[in-house]
Amino acid sequence: MEKSILFICESGISASLFVSKMLESLKEHGLNYDVDYAPVQRVEAKLSQQHYDVILLAPQIKRYEKELRSLLEEKSHESYVSGIQDDEFVTMNIERILERVR
Repeated sequence: MEKSILFICESGISASLFVSKMLESLKEHGLNYDVDYAPVQRVEAKLSQQHYDVILLAPQIKRYEKELRSLLEEKSHESYVSGIQDDEFVTMNIERILERVR
């Protein structure tokens, strides 16, 4: 795997569609990234199991960014954290998001 990405969402309802679109786009670009998702309540468990190079925050999760960064520091994880803008999420503009994480 070139990179591992964790997409954090509120409850996971729209996450599977978002991750599917992301995997489709990665495949089109010939990128071999591992993409996973978790609702915000399961982030600590996910970070205990694996290190992620990139953490993407759904628009409704941005309010947890400070706590997430503290958790990453506590677990000695050095991950790039990026919030997804409302318009990127609604339109599933994966290309624009990938520009930030490559």
